[in-house]
Amino acid sequence: MDNAKRENRLLFCALALFFFVFLESTLFFQANLAQPGGHGPFLSQFPIQGASTLGLLAFPLKNRLVGEKGRPVFMGVVTILGVASLVGVVFASSPLVIACTGAVGFFLIGLAGATVYWATCVRSRSIARFATLIGGSHALGVLVQIPLLEFTSNHLVEAVVLSASIIALGVINARIWPPRSALADFSTQREQRRGNHLESSKFAGWRLDHMTPRTAVIVIFALVLLFSVLFNTLYTFMDIGSPWTSQYTNITPRVLMAVGGFAGGVLFDLHRARYLGIVMFWMMLLSVGAMLGVEAGGPYAIGEVVYFLGSGVFMTFYTAVFVWIAQFLRAPDLWCSMGRALNNVTAIAIGAPALLVINLTSPIAVVVLLVPLIIGINALLFAAGMLDLRPRPRDGETSAQPVVAKHPAEAAQRPATEVAPSADDAAIDPPPEAHLGDFASRFSLTPRETEVLAAVTADERPLKHVAADMGISLRVLQRHLTSLYQKTGTQSRVGLTKLFWE
Repeated sequence: MDNAKRENRLLFCALALFFFVFLESTLFFQANLAQPGGHGPFLSQFPIQGASTLGLLAFPLKNRLVGEKGRPVFMGVVTILGVASLVGVVFASSPLVIACTGAVGFFLIGLAGATVYWATCVRSRSIARFATLIGGSHALGVLVQIPLLEFTSNHLVEAVVLSASIIALGVINARIWPPRSALADFSTQREQRRGNHLESSKFAGWRLDHMTPRTAVIVIFALVLLFSVLFNTLYTFMDIGSPWTSQYTNITPRVLMAVGGFAGGVLFDLHRARYLGIVMFWMMLLSVGAMLGVEAGGPYAIGEVVYFLGSGVFMTFYTAVFVWIAQFLRAPDLWCSMGRALNNVTAIAIGAPALLVINLTSPIAVVVLLVPLIIGINALLFAAGMLDLRPRPRDGETSAQPVVAKHPAEAAQRPATEVAPSADDAAIDPPPEAHLGDFASRFSLTPRETEVLAAVTADERPLKHVAADMGISLRVLQRHLTSLYQKTGTQSRVGLTKLFWE
């Protein structure tokens, strides 16, 4: 259990470091390459996003070619080259040299980020609130920028801090990089999964949960793509409507993005993401409404608050959904970072057209052009079931199931008019196979541990009775329970039952 907590802490630190390195390197690169004013800093994002996307997409090749023993050496080389690229940006005088050196650096950052995403995907099944971990690490990575923005304008100090962060990220990546066997484990689980549907405990019965992996990833891909178009278009509007320095050096946008990212993670994990679709729907409407309000003469601060909060929520959304869906797909080490790659590619594709349209027409006309986009997003949210607060039950479940207490702690709180199942009934009526199988997959349980889990969480019978019914000794049962506690991060039968049924 202590080892699992240690691994989760390392993963959190790696995610936070990646977000910090990417954001601070972006600011550092733009400050060295572009001159304030005009659209120079805005256009300089294209090589940044393009190079980092190539790094994200190249990770599966690295993941398959680099052996277990060679991984520390490989990460060391990547780290050294990353620091060298940073030094090149500092001392180069030619804009072309700065651009090329920066592109190499961001390609390496993309490789490092994909390593972290892959580690998150592998461990997501054993992290009860993995989206909160993603959102919290994003918030920390954003907030760590504030001291640099507030207290120093010395590029040399920034370079030293960034170099130290890149080195730390490389060291942690060498530690958390999952072994090659993780790919084989995912492949085996896909083959052993009963049926073609997802049936994941991460979603509260959304229609995604009833789709095949191929259909679900198409819906998610299209949804993230349209949201990326929307937010990147609005970002262009914000960038044109204010001095460039406020977008990259003001503290307020950073704080808002951090709050939005963390809130998105909490909402994703709350009641199995039941409210996240509604939040994304309202953030879409509020973002467009805020832009209209600003154009009509309203306070610019309103648009800034709504936009950056929405951006933080969206970052957690696209990261979490692709980390979740990747485990059901072939090449999961590619799909786990597809959210960021897709957002980067969309920013490149939509940036210049949006800039041209905004320069040639009024912002109101741009928002009007976004109406078909809004309709498409709503259609996809509906198709995924994300707008339904009363999700449909899975096969074999009934809509009346929530009325029945799912574990003893809930049964004790039920009114007398509701009859909780007896111990004998619970033993006869085991938990749904889909839920049991998904839980076992999340925490990598053995078949025997899965049987023990079903038996000890079904009722409150003494363990010696459970052991007798299973035909094993009490000592063997307790040994399996100890393993279950370690894998699930629980400490008692009550805690295990609560985690299983929540």
